[in-house]
Amino acid sequence: MPPTQISLPDDAVILTLASPGFDAAYPRILHKDLIPQPVLDVMEWAWRTPRFPERPVRVARLSDVWVAREGLVFDREGRLYHETITQHSGAEIEEAHAAVLAAMAAWPERERGADGKGPVLLCKKRGIGNYGHWMMEMLPKAHLVHSRLPDLDARFLVAQAPGHLNNAMAFSLSMLGIDLARTIVANDAPRRFADLLLVDGLSEHGGYMSPLVLEGVDAMARDTAPAGADRLFVTRRSTGFRRVVDEDALAAHAEAHGYRLVEPGMLSLPEQVALFKGASRIVGVMGAAMTNIAFAPPGARVVNLAPAGMPDTFFWFIATLRGLDYTEVRCVQDGPVRGVMPWDTDLILSPDDRDIIFGG
Repeated sequence: MPPTQISLPDDAVILTLASPGFDAAYPRILHKDLIPQPVLDVMEWAWRTPRFPERPVRVARLSDVWVAREGLVFDREGRLYHETITQHSGAEIEEAHAAVLAAMAAWPERERGADGKGPVLLCKKRGIGNYGHWMMEMLPKAHLVHSRLPDLDARFLVAQAPGHLNNAMAFSLSMLGIDLARTIVANDAPRRFADLLLVDGLSEHGGYMSPLVLEGVDAMARDTAPAGADRLFVTRRSTGFRRVVDEDALAAHAEAHGYRLVEPGMLSLPEQVALFKGASRIVGVMGAAMTNIAFAPPGARVVNLAPAGMPDTFFWFIATLRGLDYTEVRCVQDGPVRGVMPWDTDLILSPDDRDIIFGG
């Protein structure tokens, strides 16, 4: 049975910020005709929005709540705060609700109340295993509270993630000046918090990204000097899926045109920041590593090679907010699905496209 959904109460809001409005231009797309119409429809409404108006970003403080799965928050009656639903399916919500009710039944009433250690900020949402989700949707919440509400002496609730992402999460928090001893790592099991902070309104995956998210990106990169590479070709060699057919030849072509081959997942986060901060031309296959275009200087030229059937506005939002010269090249998908999504196939890039991308 699905839980009753409620909204954050007005009296729980302790800070409201105005997220600036911003203009957005329709992206430059090569081979738009390859995109299936249902997939195109998912993206078109955002792409065709010429201006995203100012909107509020709120920080709320809640007492005696439960957090389950990827950031679903329930009150002490088992009601779900709908602002914490982020691409969760109905079945996932029901499973989380059942688990929370069971945990509540086993929790002694006498143990309810403040733990005296200060509030905990929820930095956990759907997509916990994805570097891009962390960098642009979860980490900005930590920066906002750490920079604007320092007197709260908040702790930070983060997800249990794969090893390589754990390292990036730790680096990014440290680069913001956050003491890692103040982080709480949690899995999907229900967990009760006497004092929880929620940030609402910074992003809606696929539908909105606030300019305020770049404050955290800029704060991270402030003390990192740009690397000397002007042109980057971002590879996915270790990923095993969503790779260009005959990538070795493509890589050789890129190198012949002055591009440095980089695989961000094999580098430390400061090394990634330095590389992208110094680049004026970046080419890569659409995926988490391309989130690093957020560190690129305004005006940098970015070419994202995208599977024809992949519905995504995430990188377009980053490019729009950063002021990048952004192009998507939609590619024919080839061979079996090698990942978990139907667009996790190999990609075919024509010689003509190759010459256009790297020849300028």
